[in-house]
Amino acid sequence: MAAESTGAVTILVVEDDVAVGELLRTVLNDVSGWGATVVHDAAAARAVFQHVEIDVLVLDVNLPGISGLELLGLLRSDPHWDEPPVLLMSADPDQTAVGMAVRTGLVTRFLSKPFDVDALVMEVTDAFQLRQGIMPDSPAP
Repeated sequence: MAAESTGAVTILVVEDDVAVGELLRTVLNDVSGWGATVVHDAAAARAVFQHVEIDVLVLDVNLPGISGLELLGLLRSDPHWDEPPVLLMSADPDQTAVGMAVRTGLVTRFLSKPFDVDALVMEVTDAFQLRQGIMPDSPAP
């Protein structure tokens, strides 16, 4: 399912595992109209936000140096931050900080690793539609 938009959907993936990052890049770039960039640490993510308007941020919780949640705090204080939907990923879904981020609306969705690639595409689609003010498709009964 592709996001309905008038232009390209720009996705930034911040994932320290190179193999997972490449899988995400391949899956997301296979969707017509989507362009995914993958970076592996907080410094690279911050640099991208300085130069590119991001439509959806896919963010791993466990990054080298600082956590994905700490990075999210830094990005939110950056003048280039444009409030894109944030999909948070982690292999450890029991983290208290992750639950708090979801409950308080700091992140749009949480994806537990390992994840289903079709579910990832659906989550990115829904997140982008929400950014555009479009209500995502309701799940089938």
